[in-house]
Amino acid sequence: MSGYLDLRWRLNPVEATYHGVTEFDGVFAAYDPESVREQLAALVSYENAIEEAEAETLAEEIDRTAVLHSLRHDLLLLGQERKFAHDPSFHLMHAVNGIFLLLTRGGANPVERATSVLARLQALPAFLETAAAVLTEPDSTFIGMGESMIPGAIALIQDGLDDPALDLAMLDELDLEHARRVAVESLEAFGDALAEMRRRAGNHYAIGRALFDRKLHTAHMIAENADELLRYGERLRAAAIAEIEQIAWEIEPRVPWQEIAARLRTDIPSPGSALHEYRQAMDASRHFTISRDLMPVPDTALEVVPTPDFLRPLIPLAAYQGPGAFDPVQRGLFLVTLPENGESWRSHCRAELPSTALHEGIPGHHLQMSIGNRLPSVPRRVLSTPAAREGWALYCESLMAEMGFLDSAAERFFQAHHLLWRAIRVILDVSLHTKGMSMEEAAARLRDELGFEPHVAEAEAKRYCAYPTYQLCYAVGRRDILALREDARRARSDDFSLSAFHEELLQYGALPTALARWGMGLTAV
Repeated sequence: MSGYLDLRWRLNPVEATYHGVTEFDGVFAAYDPESVREQLAALVSYENAIEEAEAETLAEEIDRTAVLHSLRHDLLLLGQERKFAHDPSFHLMHAVNGIFLLLTRGGANPVERATSVLARLQALPAFLETAAAVLTEPDSTFIGMGESMIPGAIALIQDGLDDPALDLAMLDELDLEHARRVAVESLEAFGDALAEMRRRAGNHYAIGRALFDRKLHTAHMIAENADELLRYGERLRAAAIAEIEQIAWEIEPRVPWQEIAARLRTDIPSPGSALHEYRQAMDASRHFTISRDLMPVPDTALEVVPTPDFLRPLIPLAAYQGPGAFDPVQRGLFLVTLPENGESWRSHCRAELPSTALHEGIPGHHLQMSIGNRLPSVPRRVLSTPAAREGWALYCESLMAEMGFLDSAAERFFQAHHLLWRAIRVILDVSLHTKGMSMEEAAARLRDELGFEPHVAEAEAKRYCAYPTYQLCYAVGRRDILALREDARRARSDDFSLSAFHEELLQYGALPTALARWGMGLTAV
């Protein structure tokens, strides 16, 4: 299995950088036809070898199964989904993250980091030239996404590298300046290539029913097919609306819940107090988790900081970046995009802050990743599915509401509203990729049902087009964890402990919940 992980880092050097594997920090992935053929052949070879390997324990068999599913999903991505042929933003995200992650790595060797930054700057023109060549079936939606990312990528190279925390003094000044200038020119040239692609762009975002169903099983180990999940999404939507209407009645009887949502959203932190209020909310959810003994809480640092300028086009609101599995310094970042130059304030309203804080911090993403990074099993540290990662965070919203952390009606209203949002994501994810729904129809539904501003709804819908099966994982993952908890409660009866259940589940990192269920002795896979 270690051989597959080494191959995985070679296939995606930026993912290696994210996890703290430094060997490939100076290069990018390769998506030219010859490289893709070689990668597919290598993956098939490892698949055959891992299939024949024998595990001595249940834990090893679970890890082996996780590796096989991950490997087979890699095969689907390269051989069938082929985002590199359709999506310019796929290439740009790889390039931007490849440089940004080097900037944010804590505890890295300064000389090695500086050398890697220069190497990736020098590699960027060839990477983007190849990207333009392999985009043989560009999608019109993704071209717009790519164009919107280029200013931020240029800002990263022009301004982000001047961060005082990044010591580049050991590099030759002329070499660095030349690499920065050529890298910026290559981004501008890629923008020109995208403009030319518009003339031949089509609609290629929908991956189709067959591939969608295969991804459900291979990437997430979700048993249902697209139609079954669509019906689940509709049921969850109805249940979430009923809960929202009940809470809205508590707040103000006979007023439509959409009007109450709009009214609550006017109570927002000021730009000057936003970071402080986010930190307070993060601290409160952490303290509540500890005081109620809900699960073990690691001491990994979580910092709430402003979003760097070069990431503002990519993070219009806020985002969590967790520590890498092998980072010597374990630190999470919660990035908050503050308004500037007369921009309107786009933060969550105050009633949403508690749900956001617990989702991203403790007991949500930050806790799960911090514990996962300490697991002795390397596959459990680095392999994951959003059904377990995002499912856990959404489950934590329900858990904390159940335990009384969200004590006001307004806070409970937005926790239910978040669940409605995730239910609609299930519906749109399936419909965009298997039912012929257009991006414009998906954006209209987000705008009409959830009250999203038009530009926010459009950005959301484009993301759903770009990442098939990801969006449904929030709600489906939460459902599966709740079902696992109830099965554990019934099976263990008086011996059941909520804290012990969470501690045991977290020992599987973010592997598919079906594998955790197997390991916990509650069913066979």
